[in-house]
Amino acid sequence: MRSSTYTTEELKKEMKRQGTFEFGECMVMVGLEAGWHMSISHRSRLPTYDEIKGARYKLLPDDVYMAQIFPPEKEFVNVHPYCLHLWEVDG
Repeated sequence: MRSSTYTTEELKKEMKRQGTFEFGECMVMVGLEAGWHMSISHRSRLPTYDEIKGARYKLLPDDVYMAQIFPPEKEFVNVHPYCLHLWEVDG
């Protein structure tokens, strides 16, 4: 994963990307954990493809690959019916 190869200075710069943001009608949370993670939600519907794509390219570094992950069903957790997640994956 790209996030594990940041220098100290690069990491300080990237840490500023973390937080909660209003993005159009959606709320977006961005964090750098074991890699980048983005949660995007809307209060009354699922975010659209264009909203997800727009938030991803505006709020996350362009040099990382992001994907929606579907774990085995027994590990699936859904806390908010209108929230989707993107996780950094190896490209």
